Amino acid sequence: MKNIIRRTIGLFMLTVVLVFSFSAKADAYSERLDYFDFEQTVVKMDAGSTLDLRIISYYDYTYYVGPHTSSATYMECSFKSGTETVRLHIGPDETVKNIFFHFYLDDKRVGDNLDVHDCIEVYVQNIDPEAVAKLDQNKAAVEKLRTFSGNTAEFNALCYYYNYKDLRDAFGPNAEALLDHWNTYGKNENRVSNMLR
Repeated sequence: MKNIIRRTIGLFMLTVVLVFSFSAKADAYSERLDYFDFEQTVVKMDAGSTLDLRIISYYDYTYYVGPHTSSATYMECSFKSGTETVRLHIGPDETVKNIFFHFYLDDKRVGDNLDVHDCIEVYVQNIDPEAVAKLDQNKAAVEKLRTFSGNTAEFNALCYYYNYKDLRDAFGPNAEALLDHWNTYGKNENRVSNMLR
C-alpha cells in the first residue's frame, strides 16, 4: 500500500513539474544579458517573410546583417535603449540559409566597451530556386570581369565593379558598360578603377 501511495505522489509531482515547465514563458538565452535580452535568439523564417521579436537593450545599439544576398533582408528597430518590438525582414530573393543580425553597443555611457556583441540567428526556409539560379549566373558573370579583354593597367572591370555600388546597381557585371562609364565619366570623377579600395 505504501508503494502505491509513493508512486501516486511521485506521478503527481512529475505531472505538476511538466505542466509548469511547458506553460511558463521565459525569454531566450542571450550571450550578454547585462546589455541585451532577446525574446528568441534562433528563429526560422521563410524567404520573403517578416517576424516581430521583442528585445530589451539596456543601452543604445546598432546592428548589421551578416552575409546575405537580398537588399530586402534587414531589420526595423529604434537603435535606442529600452524594450521594443523589432521586425526582421528576409527578402524574397534571399539565398543565404543562415543569416545573423549582429547587435553592438553604440552608447557613450559604456565608454570604450563598444565591442560588446550579441546576435539573432535566422534559419531561412523555402528559398526560391530561381533566386539561387540568378545568383549563380551573376557570380559567373562577375568572375568573367576578371579576364575581360578590355582590362589594362589603368582599368580593371572587376575592381571598378566592386568599388562602386552605384555602378553595380546600374550596370551589373556588364564589362563593356563599365568600361564605357570609365571612359566617359569615371576618369573625370577620379574614380578608382585599377585596384580594390
